[in-house]
Amino acid sequence: MTVDALAAELKLTKVSIRRHLELLEKEELVSFRTEWQERGRPHHVYSLTAKAESLFPKTYDVFARDMLRITQQCFGERGVLKVLSTRADEMVATLKPHLEGLGFDERVEKLAVLLIERGYLAECQRMPDGSYMLIERNCPTINVAYEFNQVCQQEKRLYAEVLGCDVIREQRIASGDQVCAYRVLKPIELQKRIEPETKSA
Repeated sequence: MTVDALAAELKLTKVSIRRHLELLEKEELVSFRTEWQERGRPHHVYSLTAKAESLFPKTYDVFARDMLRITQQCFGERGVLKVLSTRADEMVATLKPHLEGLGFDERVEKLAVLLIERGYLAECQRMPDGSYMLIERNCPTINVAYEFNQVCQQEKRLYAEVLGCDVIREQRIASGDQVCAYRVLKPIELQKRIEPETKSA
């Protein structure tokens, strides 16, 4: 919309509208394009940026729950599991290339970074025995996980396949815990390699 159109719609002065737009531009919430007219000065047409979209209510979780509920009604538990396991398979295919060629410690640390990029407030803590605690302080799918615990089961499988080792879930936000916590165990070949050295020492 133009300044004139906004002023008319909001019943504010053009000066006030321009001031608001300046502030919104600084926050990268609106941008404008210049339109030339046959007569008179060109005017600016303002629109929302992609960043501004995050300010509006989203109902993705409602849509996801509805779709899983309908899948369950039509195809039973096996249908729900098929949908969620296929999604997990796609995530494995997406994340695994980022971890190729990395050692065990680097893989866990890199996975935590990748999870942060996807909306999880994740961190990893190295334990005295060489294993890791992968901790998520935010769950982007929590409202779905409350109703479908298969989401959490597939998340655990996803981490195990991406990291190439055993993963044990110790805490779960959807069960009332403050965090989701996964114990990431060293791959067996690494444990075997370290044990003889420990014994000989």
